[in-house]
Amino acid sequence: MAAFVAVALGLASCGDNGGSAPPPSQLNAQAGDARFTLSFSGSSDVEYWLFAAPRSDIDGNNWSLTPGARSATKLTSPYVLCGLDNGTTYWLFMNGRKDGGPGGPSSEKISVTPRPAGDQWESLNPAPRAAGEVFAANGVAMARLSTCPARAALATDGRFVSVSDKGHINYSNDGKSWQAATLPSAWSGSLTAVAGYASNLNTPADPGLNFVAVGAMGASLTSKDGINWTLAQAPNESLPELRAITALSSSFVAVGAKGSIRSTSDGLSWTERNSGTLEHLNAIGIGNNRLFAAGNAGTLLLSNDSGTTWSRINLPEVSGIDLRAIGHGYLRGSTATDVDRFLVGGSGGYIASTSDGGSTWSAQRIPGASTILGIGRTSRYLAIDDLGQVFTSTDGLAWALQTTPKLLGPRSFLSFDWGYLVGASDGRLYGSW
Repeated sequence: MAAFVAVALGLASCGDNGGSAPPPSQLNAQAGDARFTLSFSGSSDVEYWLFAAPRSDIDGNNWSLTPGARSATKLTSPYVLCGLDNGTTYWLFMNGRKDGGPGGPSSEKISVTPRPAGDQWESLNPAPRAAGEVFAANGVAMARLSTCPARAALATDGRFVSVSDKGHINYSNDGKSWQAATLPSAWSGSLTAVAGYASNLNTPADPGLNFVAVGAMGASLTSKDGINWTLAQAPNESLPELRAITALSSSFVAVGAKGSIRSTSDGLSWTERNSGTLEHLNAIGIGNNRLFAAGNAGTLLLSNDSGTTWSRINLPEVSGIDLRAIGHGYLRGSTATDVDRFLVGGSGGYIASTSDGGSTWSAQRIPGASTILGIGRTSRYLAIDDLGQVFTSTDGLAWALQTTPKLLGPRSFLSFDWGYLVGASDGRLYGSW
C-alpha cells in the first residue's frame, strides 16, 4: 500500500481523463485511543487521500520511507484511522484528485497524538425525563456497526443503548448524545441489562441490528434498531430476575438470580439452561468463542458451546467473594506473542485472570479497591469499583489507581473498541474515549 500511494503522490496519471484537484480544507484530527478521527471540508466529486507518519517533516517524498507510516484513500469526512501507537505524534496531510488522476497539491499539515481512554471522563446527560424523576442506569450496550478498513477487528461506529431500573430505554449514535426510545404502551417494569449486535457490519443501509433488554421477573424487550421496542416477555413472578446479558453472533445468553441461565435467538422464545448452581449470577462475558458467567460465593462457570452446557471453574483465593464483573482482551504482540486474557472481579478488590482459556488462574486484590463492577480493555485494561474508583493496567496483572475524580454512584459498565461508558445511580452516564 505504501509503495502504491507513494507513486500516486507523483504527477504521473494512470487515467486518460483524470486530473489533479485542490486539497480539502479545515482539517481537524481528534485524538482517541490508538486512533484519531479526521474531519475536513471538500467537494463531493473529488477523491481525497490521507498520508500520516510519525515525523514532523512529512511530505510526498519521505512519507513512504517512514516506519509507522499510514495512508487511506477515497475518504469522506469524518474518517477514523485505527491501530496507531498511543503517545506517538503523527503528522498528516491530504491531497485530491479526480477520475484516477495524479494527486494535487498537499493540504496544510497538522499533527495529533493518540492517547489511552480512561484518564479523562465526561459527565453525559441522559435523555429528557419527567420533572423530579430519578432512575438508575442499570445497563448499557453497544452494537458495532462499522470497522476500521485496515483493522477489521476494531470498530469505528455503533448504536448505543442504556436501560434503567424504572424501565426506561435510551439510545445514542455516538455514546454522547442520548434520546428516549419508543416503548410499548403496555410496558411497565424494571430493566437490568441490555445487549445487541449487527449481523451486517459495514452496511449502513441495512445493518441487521438486534437488541434484547432484560430485567426483573424475567421480563424482556426486543428491538431491530435500538429505537423502537417490542415487549417480548411481560414480568412474571414465577420467573427469576435476569441480571446480565451478552450477544453472540446470532443469539443472546442471559444470567440471573438463583443460577438462572437462559438463551434466545430472538428475545421472544427462551430456553432454560442448566447452570448447576443456585447462586445468583451477576455477570456474563464472551471472548474467543468462550462464555464465562460469574456470581455470588465465587461462582464461575464456563461454556464452550454458545451457552448450551456449563461447567464449574474453581478460582484461587475466592472464599467469601461475590463476583460482579468479567472482562476480556488481547495483549497485542507479534502473532506468536498475542495473549488472550480473561479477567473476573468482585468484592474486596478481587481480580483473577487466565491466559489459557480458563484452565489456570492467578488471583490478587487491587490495593484500595472495593467491589469491582466492571472490567474492560481498549489499548489497556481498565477496572472500576462501586466507589467510582478507576484502575488501569497494561497487562491485566499490575494495577494503578487513576487520578481521575471518582465517578459518582456507578451501576453499570461498558467497554467498547474506543472507550468506556459507566451508568450511574442518578441516570447519568460517564464516558471516556
